[in-house]
Amino acid sequence: MKALATHTELGELLPIDGGNCEEVLAQFAQAGIDVNALAAQLQNEGAESFVKSWNDLMTVISSKSASLDKSVTLNAAV
Repeated sequence: MKALATHTELGELLPIDGGNCEEVLAQFAQAGIDVNALAAQLQNEGAESFVKSWNDLMTVISSKSASLDKSVTLNAAV
């Protein structure tokens, strides 16, 4: 989202039918790229990145919740 915010113009959207994706993937294969291995790697990296972000978010929420609980406890004691 941060990257999107800094780039205000979006390129063309991928057509519903995938456009020329088969041609592009064939070009990758011809260049010696294992497209299936690349897809698996990108999926794994994406999943790992999501899990890290999720865990970071849960840590922040937990910390803020504990801070609020402490604040409520202190205010109730006054």
